[in-house]
Amino acid sequence: MQNLKPNTAMVVNNNYVPSKAAKPLPLKTIPLQEALAVAHAAYRINEYTYIKDTRRYSEKETKTKFSNKDLVKFFFEENKTYLPADFVEFSPLEEDYTAVAETHKWLKRYVMLGLGDLDSFKKDMIATVAEDQVPLNALGRLAFIPEFVKRDQHESGLKKEIRVEYRNSQYLGNSGDRVEGVVKILDKRYSSQYETYYYTAVMDGNLVSFGNKFDHEIGTMKRIKGKVKEKQVNRLFSANETRLNYVKLYKV
Repeated sequence: MQNLKPNTAMVVNNNYVPSKAAKPLPLKTIPLQEALAVAHAAYRINEYTYIKDTRRYSEKETKTKFSNKDLVKFFFEENKTYLPADFVEFSPLEEDYTAVAETHKWLKRYVMLGLGDLDSFKKDMIATVAEDQVPLNALGRLAFIPEFVKRDQHESGLKKEIRVEYRNSQYLGNSGDRVEGVVKILDKRYSSQYETYYYTAVMDGNLVSFGNKFDHEIGTMKRIKGKVKEKQVNRLFSANETRLNYVKLYKV
């Protein structure tokens, strides 16, 4: 603290008013319809999948796979000199705008049903498309909307299927017991962290779940061999589900 001379008083200016320049600048926004159309265009370009991180390859003939988030952000970048040299500009097509209308229709159901029972992740997704304008710092989340809607539609149908068809699912044994039979794959999720697909399937009316390194399409039938890891409850509906490990899948 500065030393004051004897008998010298510190003067405090109580009438100080910050200049207008001190105020934070308003966030730049983009019309929601346009932003969603670009998000769906990025989703289409990435073959209707959500790519979390941009992938570059050592082989020159293999084109860079830009993440959905980067595609959307690069589209709205005003200074194009900042963009990577291998980025290819694109524009939304009519089918992307059609997908936007379907997105609004699907998400509107949550507003009609109420948001109280939704988890925080879904609430965040709904909040992202709740306004007519989208701030630039929300483009990353908005890029995930097409994948969110596809996943949400699938899980809504799967939950209904499990509730109706497999509510009486039974466990297939105790930990370590061998399991063998034919399964129908109901659901799959890919973990980039473990480079593994995680599946939900049904065998003779009983739910099973397991991990596998290979990509198998939903709805396909596979012969399975594995061991019981644990007994659990399905994450979408309270039906018994047997978790398997040491799984091998074969053609039927």
